[in-house]
Amino acid sequence: MYTPFIMINPAKNIPEDTEENREICRKYCTICPNYKGHSLEKYQPTELFCARGNSSCPDKKEIRCFCLSCELFAKHHLRIGYFCVTY
Repeated sequence: MYTPFIMINPAKNIPEDTEENREICRKYCTICPNYKGHSLEKYQPTELFCARGNSSCPDKKEIRCFCLSCELFAKHHLRIGYFCVTY
């Protein structure tokens, strides 16, 4: 049985780690319940988790995610969200 599927190149979807993208990110991450609830500004990386990987904060869990509202999420066709917790 053949099941068609679309190959997605994850490298094409990852936003660049630029100051411009960090500025966009700050508009969303800094007000996100996950970010605030875990005080993610105290851990590396502090922003742009979709490009830089999840936070080094220990014992983090999914609270609520604002990734889907972010301009970078739509622009780069990202999937799922919760990048600070589960990337």
